[in-house]
Order: sequence, then C-alpha cells, then structure tokens
Amino acid sequence: MKNFDYLFEEKAIFQQAEFVKGILPVARTDKDVYVKNEGEECEKGSFVLYLENRSVYEVRFANKPAALRCARCDFDPRTLRVGQGVSTEIHEHLPYFEGEVEGDNADFICTPNKNGQYLVIYTGSDEEFFIGENPVSLGYDTDDCWFYTPVVGDLNGGEGSWGNWDWSLDELLEAVYEPMRAKYPEYITRSWIGKDQTNTYDMWQYTFAPENYEQTIFITGGLHATEMDGYLSLAHFLQIMADEDGTHEGLHYLRTKVRLIVVPVVNVHSAATTHDRKNSQGIDLNRDFGDHSQAETVNVLWLLHQYKDEVGVIIDFHGAVKRCVPLYYQFSMQAKNSKVCRKVSNHIQQELLKRGWEKGEADLKYLPGKYNKSDKYLQGYCWNTFGIPTLVVEHNRDRWYDEHAAEALQWGTECYGNFLIQTALAKIKITEKK
Repeated sequence: MKNFDYLFEEKAIFQQAEFVKGILPVARTDKDVYVKNEGEECEKGSFVLYLENRSVYEVRFANKPAALRCARCDFDPRTLRVGQGVSTEIHEHLPYFEGEVEGDNADFICTPNKNGQYLVIYTGSDEEFFIGENPVSLGYDTDDCWFYTPVVGDLNGGEGSWGNWDWSLDELLEAVYEPMRAKYPEYITRSWIGKDQTNTYDMWQYTFAPENYEQTIFITGGLHATEMDGYLSLAHFLQIMADEDGTHEGLHYLRTKVRLIVVPVVNVHSAATTHDRKNSQGIDLNRDFGDHSQAETVNVLWLLHQYKDEVGVIIDFHGAVKRCVPLYYQFSMQAKNSKVCRKVSNHIQQELLKRGWEKGEADLKYLPGKYNKSDKYLQGYCWNTFGIPTLVVEHNRDRWYDEHAAEALQWGTECYGNFLIQTALAKIKITEKK
C-alpha cells in the first residue's frame, strides 16, 4: 500500500484491551513499579494492552488529566499482587506526560522492541479517566518503499574502495561533492558560509534544489569529526539520490520534490587533521549552539536563519561508537517527525534481525531518545528557537564489522537514507514558493 501522506494504517483498538479497575501506582523508582488494589469497582484504573511486535502504537489524549502516566514494561501488571514491586525496564522518556503536551500534539507513540511487552496507561490521582474517550490506535507498518543500498567497496582507500576513511573535508568534496555538482549544475550549487575557528579552513553549503521542489530539509554532518561514518554515509547516499533513475519512488520523490540544504562537515579543522571529536579549541561543537562561541556554530546558525521559515525538519548525521548499543537515534517525542522516526526505527530493528546481526529481539533501549532540550545542542537550539524538529541519527559501525569494511558504508547509508526518504515522504512541511 502506497500512501505517503500517512505513515501507517490506523485502527481503534481500545475495545480490544483490558481496562483494569482499581489499580493505581503508589510509588515509583527508576527500576520498580508498585501498585495497590483498591478493592472496589471504580471508573479509573489502568489500561493494559499487549504490544504486538512489528507494530507502532499511537495513544491520543483528549482532555488529558495532568496525572496521566504511560509506561512500556516487560510484564503484565495484572499479575501483580497488592503492594508488590516488580523490576522492569521503563524508558525514561515514556512513563510521564506531566501535563507538558497540549492540543493536537498530546500523543504517545511507541513500538515494542521485543516480545512480551505491555503498554500501561494509568492515572496517579483520584481524577476519573475514561479510556473510551481517549482513542488508542495500532498502526501496522504498510511501507513498501524501503531503500536497500547497493554493495560498494570498503573505505581503505585502495583499489576498489568507494573512498577513504581518513579523507579531509577538501578530499571528500573533491572526490564526491564536486563531481556531483559538475554533473548536475542546475540541480546542485554550493556557496561559502565562512571560515572555521582557526580562520584556515573553509565551510561550504551544498544545495540540492529540484526545479519544482515543495519542501526543504536542512542537513548537517561531521559535528564530531571522529564519527566519519556519519558524513561519509551522507555523501554516499547523496550520490545515489542524485543519480536515481526513477525506479525507486522514495528516491525519486526526494530527487524531484525536496530541496536539501547540506553542510557536509561542520568540524572542518578536525576532519582535516586529527579526526577528533572536538574542534581546534577543544570545544565540542554540539554543546556550543547556545553560546555559539565558535565560528563553526556561528556559520551553521547563520545559514539556518536564512531558511528557518522554510525548513520542515533538520537531520544531524553522527556515528555511534558504543558497542553495547545497536542503534541510537534522538528526536523529540512531541515533534512532528516523531511518528516517522518510530516507523523507520522499527524497520531497522527488523532488518537487524533478518540479517542475523542481532539474535532474538534486538535490544533497542536507547532507541529513541527524547532529546535534551538545552540550547547547547543543535537539536535543542532549533526546537527552542524555531520550533523545527531535529533528528540525530547514529549507526554503530563497530558492533558488527570493522570500521573500514564495505558493510560499514553500506549499512550506514541504508539506515540514514531511509530516515531521509521517509522524512521527505511524510511531507511534514510543504512550503508555497513565492
């Protein structure tokens, strides 16, 4: 089923779940949930739903009580005894709403990361709550527009390699971006956006603008220059997108209807020298957007200000290096791109299982995060200042293969590319050109 205006087909399921009367939380720690049974029939309690794997759930709240709570847990709370405490994995971004979200965005979205999980909705006060007035929708993934990356060479820089893991920004531009621009001069342009903090290295913006584009996505790479897989996978995907032949609907839509504003590498000094996480002054650039004390962050913010009224989503390309974490993506649960991020994350989880890279059900406990709203982060600054949703994408290059292997580039390009394609197909912000 191909309907790019909707991310999944929904149906009301609250009648299929059990509304357990008389179960109220009395205390909570990071690891335990305690309940008590009031011993009486009342019109408040806990809504308990078994989560089907491969599905995405959306809970919409109308007239939501401030004390309403949600949790995803690994046990059936209906089995609890009075006052019993049960250790469970409850994600920090799931249990509480705290009355923070208002209006149309008052949604809770989750997807199970393994079998045997339950969604629990409960109220922490004596305020009456009727689940029938608050629809719960189950979205079965209907997407048939998944992008599979063609097999490419490794990143050792020798014969047959796609490129070199140690490319500086200038080398990356010379090998990938500039040949693309020469091949498609009416589609791809570039402009200088300033020098780095050392006043030595140039920073560039590449614009991929179809003649009849209808939306704009802003992309950054290489805020942390040690995470080369992020900006190399970005470059590889842009190559594939620029050369698309119309056979893949998602790529074709991105190529013909979406303008991309791309800063290939932000931390240009470290990309050219030591591939450190920080810049020449020892500053983590993704902690500097609030202060914008460094030339690199000033240049990015200056560029963003030029397009702030047109940009629908910002995607920031990184690369995870924690072997214990298979996937790591950050986005705001309240932002308009939350649903599409959940959708793609669910796809990636299933791909890991299908390829045998993860055994059993993939443990995605870091997926997704509710990003820190501090202005010091790019995503926090953009959300607080412009209200633009920002996705931080990181794929783990060290968990399954050597960092220079062909699979590293292939899997990174596929993960990042699908986030970009599905974000575009979601049409989060269509702009009328003046």
